[in-house]
Amino acid sequence: MDKDELARKRWMAVPAHIREKLEGNVFCRTCGVTRIIDYIVDSADFKVLLIGTCAQCGGPVSRVID
Repeated sequence: MDKDELARKRWMAVPAHIREKLEGNVFCRTCGVTRIIDYIVDSADFKVLLIGTCAQCGGPVSRVID
């Protein structure tokens, strides 16, 4: 299993209602707190990363889940 598969599996192991809260609590340097959309799940240093787009302005955003 590669690191991306493992990160996705760890992300999907988080309960749906918690994932929804985390998706809706991402910081955008233009908009402030926003929702992440169209994201990919990645990993770095044994942490799950969500890398995607701000729902308000369309700018790049990311979120670290430890």
